[in-house]
Amino acid sequence: MNANKKFLIFALTAVVTMIMISSVLIFVPGFTQKKDKQIEKKSVKPGDSITTGKLPKNDTTLLVDNRKVFIKTCRQKKKGTFLLLHGWNLPAEDWCNKTELCSKVIEQGYCVVMPDMGKSVYQEKDYPETRTDWRSEPTRSWLSDTLIPMLQKKYSLLLNTENNYIVGLSTGARGVALVLLDFPELFKGAAALSGDYNQLTLPTDYLTTAYYGPITKFKDRWEKPDNPIMRIKEFKTPIYLGHGKLDKVVPPEQTVMFYDSLKKNHPALKIILNMPDAKHDYVYWGSEVDNFLKFFGILKKEN
Repeated sequence: MNANKKFLIFALTAVVTMIMISSVLIFVPGFTQKKDKQIEKKSVKPGDSITTGKLPKNDTTLLVDNRKVFIKTCRQKKKGTFLLLHGWNLPAEDWCNKTELCSKVIEQGYCVVMPDMGKSVYQEKDYPETRTDWRSEPTRSWLSDTLIPMLQKKYSLLLNTENNYIVGLSTGARGVALVLLDFPELFKGAAALSGDYNQLTLPTDYLTTAYYGPITKFKDRWEKPDNPIMRIKEFKTPIYLGHGKLDKVVPPEQTVMFYDSLKKNHPALKIILNMPDAKHDYVYWGSEVDNFLKFFGILKKEN
């Protein structure tokens, strides 16, 4: 065999060997091509402001895990987002339909997000004792761990870099307090109307019992993690508190108790309490709109 044939055989053998080695490396654990690294997806955690999507141009209704989420877009350059939390089993859009809240904040350059929380009491999770037909209702974990990060990433809503506010009424007011604990830096201000904040003082409350079980057996569930008063030291967000003195649905003392606890533990925190002669209805809740918008500092000044 001459030298040329020997060289050709050697060269072919080397090429085949290199191909075999490359094929094996592809299947070796831990071996990742540079191209694959470039398309890795970054996970989004609550409070992150990673965006890949665009703000909806028109009012939109999303379906997230079979739950409706209503979005109303601002009419000018977006300043931030309002998150509205409704009361137990009330229509999510009542805030917009029965008060001037949405029209006023949209005029000022804010978007509005209204998730349909159904019969939720903004609990972190359900338990074996939770009423069976209510286990399909959304939890606060869904709101905080799924919905808010998705809105940030996909629709550029509730971004940390903007001015966001959260408001709630009735059970949604307690939801406001609890979401503030999940996101201590996300909201510039909050408003909570006609809410309850300490389940321990309402031991026969049907809704609390239906979700957590009786207080006599599961007192720990009534204490934490869904009791704002028991977590009072964690609050950081300025908050406007309102409650009608004539409320026959939720005791007004609940809001007074929450206010006193906040003032005692956070004397430097900006807090306002308003207790007019009003009931548990949209007549009262609508009358508070200008008050808490003024508290937030975004109410348009009239000439």
